[in-house]
Amino acid sequence: MSTNVSIEYVEAQKKYLNAKTREQKILALEEMIRFAPGHKGAENLRAELKSRLAKLKAKTEIKKGGRQTTIAKEGDAQVCIIGFTQSGKSTLLSKLTNAKPEISSHPYTTTKPQIGTLDYGGVKIQLIEIPSTFQSSYMSLAQNSDAIVLIANNEREESDLENILKTFRVRKPRIIVNKNNNLQKVKDNIWNSLGLIRIYTKEPGKKAEKRPLVLKANSTVEDTARNVHKDFVKNFKFARIWGKSVKIQGSVVGLEYRLSDVDVVEIHTKS
Repeated sequence: MSTNVSIEYVEAQKKYLNAKTREQKILALEEMIRFAPGHKGAENLRAELKSRLAKLKAKTEIKKGGRQTTIAKEGDAQVCIIGFTQSGKSTLLSKLTNAKPEISSHPYTTTKPQIGTLDYGGVKIQLIEIPSTFQSSYMSLAQNSDAIVLIANNEREESDLENILKTFRVRKPRIIVNKNNNLQKVKDNIWNSLGLIRIYTKEPGKKAEKRPLVLKANSTVEDTARNVHKDFVKNFKFARIWGKSVKIQGSVVGLEYRLSDVDVVEIHTKS
C-alpha cells in the first residue's frame, strides 16, 4: 500500500472488517485513525476514515434517541478530561484529585465516567474522565461541562480530538495537556479556562474567610454583596478592598466596582 501503513493499522482494519455492531466499528475506526500514517500522502486516507467515523457516530446518536448521561454538578465548576485510550487520562485524574481510577496497560480500561474533585485554592472543581469509546451518552457530559481538558501527545492526536469534539458539537473552553506537563501548570490552566474569580470576604476587624466566593470574571462588589446576604445590597454603605485591583490597599469603593481574582472585600452596611 502506497501509504505505508503500520502493523497496528492493519490489525485495527481487521477489527473493523470483522465488526458485528456499529459500536465495534466505531472503536476500530478510531484505532485506524490513530495509527494511520501522518505524512502528506495519507491525507485522503485519514479524511475518508474521519468522514466514515462521523457518519457512524451520527447514526448511533440518532438510534439512541439522544439519550444522555448526567452527573450532578458538585462544587464550583465541572470539567471533562478527554483523550484516546492509554493517553494518561486516569493517571492525570488520580494526580489532580482524590479519585482512584483503575490504571492499566490494557486499552479501554475506563468503561464509564470517573469522577474526582480538584481543590484549587479553596475552589472545588469536579473533574470527569470520559471513556475513550466516546459514546454519545457520555459525550453529553462534555457538552454540558464548563471546560474541557484534552490529553494529546502530538499534533495528530490533538487534531483528531478536535474533530471528535466538533462531531459532538462540544464548544467549551479547552486546554491541551500532555504527559510532560507540570501539574501546577495544568491546575492553573484549568482554572484560567473557566472565566471565574475568587473573592474572599471579611468582617471589619476580622480575618478574611478561608473559603472564597466563586464568581464570574468582571463581577462587581454588588455581585459579591448579593451572594453574601440578600439585604447587603439594599443596606450597602461602602466596601473596602484589598488585592490586585486596587493601588492602595483598603481603598473605599462602591457597588459598581469591578473585582479581580483573590480580592478581599469588606462590606459595610447602614446600621
